[in-house]
Order: sequence, then structure tokens, then C-alpha cells
Amino acid sequence: MTRDRTTPSGFKVILIVFLPFGCGYYLSYLFRTINAVISENLSTELALGPAGLGLLTSFYLIAFASSQVPLGVALDRYGPRKVNAFLLLFAAVGAAVFAAAESFGLLLLGRALIGFGVSAALMSAFKANALWFPADRIPLMNNLIGAFGAVGAVSATRPVELLLHTAEWRDIFGGLAVITVVVSLMILLLVPEKKESGQSTESFGEQLKGYGDVIRDGFFWRVSLIYAFSYTAFVSYQTLWADPWLRDVAGFGQTERANYLLAIQVGFFAGLLLTGAVADLLRRTRFQAVHVFGTGVLLLMGIQVVLALGVTTGLTAIWFLFGLLSSATYLAYAAQTAHFPADVTGRAITAMNFFMFVLAFFCQWGIGGIIQLFEPKPDGGYSLTAHATVLWIIIAAQALCYLNFILPGLRKNKNGLSNPHT
Repeated sequence: MTRDRTTPSGFKVILIVFLPFGCGYYLSYLFRTINAVISENLSTELALGPAGLGLLTSFYLIAFASSQVPLGVALDRYGPRKVNAFLLLFAAVGAAVFAAAESFGLLLLGRALIGFGVSAALMSAFKANALWFPADRIPLMNNLIGAFGAVGAVSATRPVELLLHTAEWRDIFGGLAVITVVVSLMILLLVPEKKESGQSTESFGEQLKGYGDVIRDGFFWRVSLIYAFSYTAFVSYQTLWADPWLRDVAGFGQTERANYLLAIQVGFFAGLLLTGAVADLLRRTRFQAVHVFGTGVLLLMGIQVVLALGVTTGLTAIWFLFGLLSSATYLAYAAQTAHFPADVTGRAITAMNFFMFVLAFFCQWGIGGIIQLFEPKPDGGYSLTAHATVLWIIIAAQALCYLNFILPGLRKNKNGLSNPHT
């Protein structure tokens, strides 16, 4: 993509484009993950069972998913700067509502507003990367944006647990509401406007119809299905269900659990840097981002098998690897961006995101529902059998999607996965 003479370059682009969008995604992941640490506080204060807690946490996901279809068109039509800055204001309102809520209904409303408000954070950053950086560096830049999210996830573990010793969870959400407004203004005021050359003049309705070309594409579904089921498994445990697993299976208290949740987030952060760097190093070879993605997802399934078996030896390494290998899923976005024309990349990545978040909503809620089918322990926790049943169901779904992902490629190319452009 060519640059005009007024376009900033180099280090200035990092400062005024990459960093503001990165801060937006930092907040998005902090909001997504924070319920894992405050889950016990919410359960105690509001008398929530596993299904209620899963529903509350997953409301973020369904609200997030509901925006993805119009969001893809909006990103392609209006650009990432305006769309993200505007929506972040909804997240600020949602955080304020969540902080002040005295009923379960208001908590659901606040959580939904937060999910809707941060729904453009990652997609707008990826769209901005596609506008401002060379195509062959997109896997690296996308994973670096993901690293901001990983830092947000880290912030939502041990740091939040420490804050809970001196502040209420409501105070934390009140502070986040203010910070979110600041980040929204930073994106709006700092990021320059930049449109794609040859930008479409289609109407909004015509652009919506463009989703048809995306969802009829076989490659789109091969990548989207395994991405959605793998990332859903990760996000369900990262943002909520790892904490009950650590309590019920490993028998840890809240402080110890927060430390293990921190290991997940640190692994996720390290993995984003590692998989992004590997994809970047291999960009001029026949091994592209989609191949790194496929390898990482396969190894991630192996770690989930270990958790399903209830292994509690070397848990720090297990949960660290769970986070590290999950980071490979981010390369699915680079694979889709490389496959589709530039003027529909917003719709391609948001279509995949929509499917993933709808699935994540039902998975997050469904995990609680399945666990609740089992007889609780006297202390209110649940057995290894309950947790293992959920994990085996998730692993089986991923295995089927993985076969769908690799088999067409194996038929076309005996050397491995299919070319990402087939």
C-alpha cells in the first residue's frame, strides 16, 4: 500500500497509531479477564452459582458478538479510528454501571455495555495495522497488538487481587470507567485519518451483502472453525473457569489461584511475542502464518488433555504452556487478512470474530451448566469428574475442527497444510 507525503512513518507511526490502538486492546482484555479474579467476590455478594456466574461473564461475549457484523462494514467504510473511539465510550458507561449495580440485572447490563464498547478494540487495531504496515509484517504487528491484551490479562490477575485487599471491586470498575474515556480521547485525537486507496463507494447495504462472499469461502471456514473452538477453550478458562478448576481439582486458595492465573497470562504474552516472531521469520518461506497457527493449536489440544486428566504436578508449567500455545490462535487473523482482498479484510476478520464470540458465549455459560449437573462437594466446589467432562467435550470438538482444517490441505499438498491462498 502506497504512502502519501503527509503520512507519518517509522517510530512516529508506532507512537501515534500502534500505541493508542494497543492501549484500547489492553483495556478490552482487562475487562474480559477481570471476572476470573473477582468471581468469588461476586459469588459471595450476589449469591451466584456456577451457571449464574457463567451467564454474567459471558454477557460480555454475546454483546461483543452482536456488534461484529455491522462493525466489519463500519471499519471498512469509516476507518478504525472513529469506530473504536466512539465504541469505547459505551465501555466506559458499562464500567460505571457495573460499579454501581446493586442487582444481577444491572450487572448484566453493565457487562453487556462493556462487551459492546470494547468490541472494536482488536478488530480496529488489526484494520489499522493493515492500513499502516507492509503486508508481510502483519502477522508480527497483529501479535504485538495481542501482547497488549496479554498485559491487560496479566493486570487482571495478581495486581487486581492485591487491589482487592485495599479497595472494593466496585472502586476498581469506577476507575476503569475513567481510564476508558481517556483512551477513547487518545485514539480520537492522536491517530491520523487514513483511508485505503481505491476505497469502495458501495452503500452500507451493499457492503453488508459482501459478507456473502466471505462466508461462502471454504478457507474462511477451515480457519474460522478451528480458531473459534480453540480460542473459545482458552478464553473460557483464562477469563473464568481456570479459577474454579484450581480451587476444586488442585485445592488452592484465592491468592494461590491468582498466581496460577498470572502464569496463564504471562505464558500468553510470551507466546504472542514468540509466535509472531516465528511467523515473521518464516514469512519468505513456504511456511506461512497459517502453518504456525495449525502447529500451535495441535499442541494446545495436548495441554488440555493433561488438564482433563487432572494432573496437578508441574501446574505452573502446564498453565504457562496453556497460555503460550493459545497465543498461536491470533495468527488466524493474519491468515484471513492474507487470503482476502484488502477492501474486505474488515468483514472477513469480524465475521470470524462473530462466530467465535457467539460460540464463546454458549461455551462460557455451558461449562457452568454442565458442571452444575454434578453433585457439589460439601464446601461448594465440584469434582474432577465434573471439570474433566467439560474438558473432554471441548477437546473432542477441537479435534473434529482440526481434521476439517488439515484434511483438504493434505489432499492438495502432501507436504503439509494447504497454501493459505487456496
